[in-house]
Amino acid sequence: MSNVGSLYLFSLVSSLCLLFGLNFLIRKGNLVVAKILAVQFLILAYLVVAAYYLMPEVIVVTPYFYRTSAPLFYILPPLNFMFLWYLLHPRAKFKWIHLIFFLPFLLQLIENTPYYLSSKEVKIEEVKWMLAQGDYFAYNPRFLWFDPYYHVYAKVLMYFVFYIAMVYYYIQFRRDKQNEILFQKGVFHFWIIGILLFRFCTIFYLWYLFIYTDSGKSSFITTDYLLIAEFVFHLFYLAINPKLLDVKILAENLRGPEKEESVLTADEENRLCALADKIEEYFKTTEVFLNSQLTAELLGSLTGNPHRSIGQAIKCKYGISFRDYLNNYRIAYIEEKLSDPAYLAKSSIETIAEASGFGSRQSFYTAFKKAKGCTPKEYFNSRIG
Repeated sequence: MSNVGSLYLFSLVSSLCLLFGLNFLIRKGNLVVAKILAVQFLILAYLVVAAYYLMPEVIVVTPYFYRTSAPLFYILPPLNFMFLWYLLHPRAKFKWIHLIFFLPFLLQLIENTPYYLSSKEVKIEEVKWMLAQGDYFAYNPRFLWFDPYYHVYAKVLMYFVFYIAMVYYYIQFRRDKQNEILFQKGVFHFWIIGILLFRFCTIFYLWYLFIYTDSGKSSFITTDYLLIAEFVFHLFYLAINPKLLDVKILAENLRGPEKEESVLTADEENRLCALADKIEEYFKTTEVFLNSQLTAELLGSLTGNPHRSIGQAIKCKYGISFRDYLNNYRIAYIEEKLSDPAYLAKSSIETIAEASGFGSRQSFYTAFKKAKGCTPKEYFNSRIG
C-alpha cells in the first residue's frame, strides 16, 4: 500500500476508533463491558496513529512514537479477555484483581522510560541505529533491560493463555441452559464467535511470524493491519447493530431471560397489585419517570419498597417489565405534549423525548417502535394526516 493510501486508511480507522471509544466512555451508565470496549477502541486509535509514524520513511522525522506501541501490546490480551468475561457477566462489578493482568505493561513502560525522556536528537540517533540494523527489535542495553524478543515471546504467550481462558468461559456460558435465550437472538453469539476467530488468527500469525519463521524483525506493520481488521469487525458489527451503542439497551440485552415466575397465592397477588397501584399513583403525582436515570433500584429507594418487589408488582398487574412500564409512561407523556400544535412547533420530537426521560435518541426510537409498532415519525405523521 502506498504511503498516501496508508495515511488515509490509518486516519479513517483511528478516527472511527476514537469516536466509538469516546461514545462508550462518556455515555451514561455503569456497564463495565462498555467501558472496557471504550478503552480498547482508544488504544487502537493510538496504535493506528503510531503505526503510520513508525514506517521507515516517517520514523526518522517523528521518532517520538518509537517504542511507545510495544507496552500497549501487553494490554490487548487481558482487555480482550475482560471484554468477553464482562460481556458474559453483565451484572458483575469491576474486579480490581484484574489489574494484576497489566503488570507486564507497567514493567515494559518503566523499562522504556529512559528513551521516552531522552532528547529528540538522541531519539533520532537510536532510530537510525535501529534502521541500520534492519531490526525493529534491535537490543540496545543503553535503553533496554531485556532483549525485546523476550517481550515478543511473553506477549505471544499472553495472547495464547488469555485466548484459552476466553474459549473456556464461552463454552461454560453456552452450557448453562439459562443463557440459551441470549444465543437464540444471535446478536451476541455471532459477535463473540467473530471475536474468537479474529483472536485465533492473530495468535497464529504472531506465532508464525515471530517464532516459527523469525521474520518479523524488519517490520511489524502487517501485525497492525491484522489488529485493524479485528477492530474493523467491531466497528462493522456495531454499525449493523446500532442499538448496541446505547449502554442501557446493551445492558438490557445482556441480562438474559427472566426467571420463571412461581405461582402466587391470592394474598401475594393482592399485595403486589396494591403496590403496583401505589407506583402508578407515585408516577402520576411526581412525574418521576421524567428522570432519565430512573431504575427499579432508584424507585425503590425513593418509595421505600424493595426493587425486586416493584418489578414483580408491575409484572403481576400489567404483564410487562418495569422498563417497558416506565417507557410507556414516557411515550404517553410525549403523545400528550405533541397533541398541542403550538408546543410541537417549538420543539422537535427528539428534544421532547430527551425531556421525557429517554437518555438517547436510539433508546427512544427502540422503545417507541416496541410500544407502537412503528417509528415516531411514522406514528405522528399518521396522526397529523
